[in-house]
Amino acid sequence: MQQPAIAAYSGGALPAAIGIVRLSGENTGAILARLFQTKQGKPITERKSNTLYYGKLLDKQGKGMDLCLACYYSAPHSYTGEEMAEIFCHGSAAVVNAALAHAFALGARPAEAGEFTKRAFLNGKLDLMKAEAVADLIYAPSPRAAENAVMHLEGAVSGEISAMRRELVGLCAHFYAVCDYPEEEIDPFVCEKAGKRFREMSARLTELRGSYERGQALQQGLPVAVIGKPNAGKSTLFNALAGFERAIVTEEAGTTRDVIEHTVLCAGASIRLLDTAGLRRGASLAEKLGVERALNAAREAAAVLCVFDQSEEVSEEELDKLCSAAGDKPKAAVLNKSDLPAVTEPGTLERRFDRVFIVSALKKEGIGALVHWLSGLAPNEDQPVITSARQARLMEQASQDLAGAAESAETGMTADAFLSDVERAVRHLGEVTGEEVSPDIAKEIFSRFCVGK
Repeated sequence: MQQPAIAAYSGGALPAAIGIVRLSGENTGAILARLFQTKQGKPITERKSNTLYYGKLLDKQGKGMDLCLACYYSAPHSYTGEEMAEIFCHGSAAVVNAALAHAFALGARPAEAGEFTKRAFLNGKLDLMKAEAVADLIYAPSPRAAENAVMHLEGAVSGEISAMRRELVGLCAHFYAVCDYPEEEIDPFVCEKAGKRFREMSARLTELRGSYERGQALQQGLPVAVIGKPNAGKSTLFNALAGFERAIVTEEAGTTRDVIEHTVLCAGASIRLLDTAGLRRGASLAEKLGVERALNAAREAAAVLCVFDQSEEVSEEELDKLCSAAGDKPKAAVLNKSDLPAVTEPGTLERRFDRVFIVSALKKEGIGALVHWLSGLAPNEDQPVITSARQARLMEQASQDLAGAAESAETGMTADAFLSDVERAVRHLGEVTGEEVSPDIAKEIFSRFCVGK
């Protein structure tokens, strides 16, 4: 269904090499014909659709302001399912703004955030999970996160959820048909068989829901806390991994007071490093709070790097304190300052840590092996993982509904007693894919998008 025409800039920050002006909706073709003139002079809407043409971009006075490319997409063969156009001009703010001003003068209105993708959803070009995957792809912090978003965009999970929902709808319809038309020759409804299938679906939804934490690590970066005594070289190591002077480094103990975050790519994996205050008895209230936050960061992180100065002796008390802060999560000992004479040997730490690395953070020596270890901690999934809290919550609710239905079916209750649980599961699964979703939820989801997408 055609809606009023919208227009927006869909490229990166201006100025840029290429600027993309996007239009969609009713009369887009007529607007484009006034905005863009092909080299041959023939209106682009009279030429082959979904094809790039070279020509002249016109301002409101009909004067040429750029030589560029444009493409017209006839409905429904476009991203939004409507008439749509894209102009690939030079990325000049003056050119882009003039093109948009002309489009608005010809009847288009400014697009809202995510409105192009919202129209694609409303016109059935994308389900809601795929639409959310578009946002994940735009904001993907790492190649692995982008790969996960593409799997969702291809329907790896939404296709499965939709098929599950259709099966449940068919099962309910079968039961009601048996009840309403007893004289017809319809296969009997077998509660035991239905209960087994509910149990299988519940388990699969639980499995998908269980991937949400890994999905968060993909989207936000796996949190890794860097802890140790003052002047062990934590901030120097943090800066070496970050690739620039992100944290202040001085010879004065207690420089770092708060937790400093920076996300780095380690062999394609997104790692969120947390530089922390040195662990010692604080001389001031600020330093004591810094130590407390350092311990909290270590407790909440997915992995911990315990940094030691190898030119100094490591006490059992220090080892106990750091290992206690790290807990049972993956932890590595980093013997820093390898450019100085060694006092502490790796063998003294191997029994307490998963790995021991010898580095010189100052000279950036020995960092490669540590980066490789960190990359191995991040999720590296062959199958898509869930990144949306909304999807995870609905899948959990649907799983509980089906588990309850399975239990009722297995204990011999009549079908009408447990199908109410199944119908709730159908609604929850419909909300996941967007087959049943309120306008407010849809508005909230698409508000995450940038203007022009």
